[in-house]
Amino acid sequence: MKKWLLAVVALVVIVGAAVAAVPILEERAATQVKAEIERDGTKVGRVEVSLLDRSIALLDLKSASGGAQTAVSRWHASGLAWPLGELLQGRTPLAGLRWGDPLQADRIELADLDIADSTDGSRWSVQSLTIDGFDLARFDGSYNGRFPWQVRIARALGALAMRRVEVNNLRVTLPGMGETFGVATTVLDRYDRGRLAALAMKSIEATVKGEPAALYTIAETKASGMDWSRLVRAMASAAWYPGAPFGRIHVDNAALSGFGGEMLSRYGVSLGSVSLETTHESDKVSRSRTRIEGFVLAPPLRSLQGLKTRLALQTMGLREVKLDLDCAGTEDRTKGELIVGPCALVGPGLGEIDFTVRIVDADDAFWRAIDDGGLLTLSQSKAGLGSARLVLVDKSLLERGLKALSATTGRSLAETRSNLAREIRVYQPADILISQDMTNLLDTVAQFVEQGGTLTIEAKPEPPVDLEGLKPLLRPGADLVRLLGLSASLSRSR
Repeated sequence: MKKWLLAVVALVVIVGAAVAAVPILEERAATQVKAEIERDGTKVGRVEVSLLDRSIALLDLKSASGGAQTAVSRWHASGLAWPLGELLQGRTPLAGLRWGDPLQADRIELADLDIADSTDGSRWSVQSLTIDGFDLARFDGSYNGRFPWQVRIARALGALAMRRVEVNNLRVTLPGMGETFGVATTVLDRYDRGRLAALAMKSIEATVKGEPAALYTIAETKASGMDWSRLVRAMASAAWYPGAPFGRIHVDNAALSGFGGEMLSRYGVSLGSVSLETTHESDKVSRSRTRIEGFVLAPPLRSLQGLKTRLALQTMGLREVKLDLDCAGTEDRTKGELIVGPCALVGPGLGEIDFTVRIVDADDAFWRAIDDGGLLTLSQSKAGLGSARLVLVDKSLLERGLKALSATTGRSLAETRSNLAREIRVYQPADILISQDMTNLLDTVAQFVEQGGTLTIEAKPEPPVDLEGLKPLLRPGADLVRLLGLSASLSRSR
């Protein structure tokens, strides 16, 4: 019994001594961490270490590397996956903020982050940033090119996974331009090496240096199912440069709303919303739909250009123009087919434009050009135009346009209509064969001017025409109608 009591007492004494020693060990670790961080010239005001929850806090951190100046008022990481022995010796996963070092933490918090690159004039600042489930794998941080900041960021993004990120008051000054991009709040969910489950942004704005008003603003942006891994891989390459092909960005759903700013108000433009929906039927087949709703043009009178546009609308009997766009798309790699459309541009009370383009025989070279952004690869593809269809539905726009033209020329509406129809019938494009088929097509267009209704122009080349097949168009006397299988028809408004 006495031995048991003595063992308990001894255990209590040992635990008590260990607990009492924790503050001493933490102070020693903080001192060593501070010394290690400042070894390469980085300055830190104070370091706080908690051994029990494996956390480090850095206060008033300043560093310089490769022309980039970094300042953070507070950096705190908890739940660090870092060996205790390394921590006690002052070796931390962020010593010197070296590019390429791994870092895992349950939670990271930053306050008043500021990164300025003197080489290109770019600048990043964040009021606060919180990351849950931070997992940065080791990556290649060596780079001797002209764009170290951009390339290293891309490499880090390709090695990074995060459960949730919240950023407040982000501001980015673009290199060499002085333009500033800002976002009040950004929330990211489940980022994994270039793929993002969900994104939400509020109060986006862009400003130009020296201008008090924002160039444009977007109240809210939401997106899900984003994949920009191709972009990350392209920018991570040592051969990357601004303007280089960066690859395709996939988005399952996106919606932007609340547009404003000087750029739109200057021309009297307002916009309700822009949305994109993509459905993947398989890894080879996807369907998308893009909508632009609530576009309104009401030119202001504060500029000469706005006044001219307003007068042009008034001669057409309009005070404003409203437009909506609804465009579908289908990508079927099994069939080797890409369809853009049907797309409808609708002006309520004015008219409607529908168009559809079908690309067939899409091969690997074609899809590489689409996926990687290397348009030069298209020259190696045998993909060609299978068909195209353009439908013009007149509801009042043709009449209004002719009235405006009559007011400009001083002629009557009937004379203006007749003259325009005649000019279309005798029109002769340079280096294009004016065959009987071309004459019939132009005559149908002229009848549309005379009568209104619905004009349909179709292209159905037989066989489908690829880039090589379009070369005859570069030679004088090309038969455009026969090469593209063009035809036109006219009917009353539907």
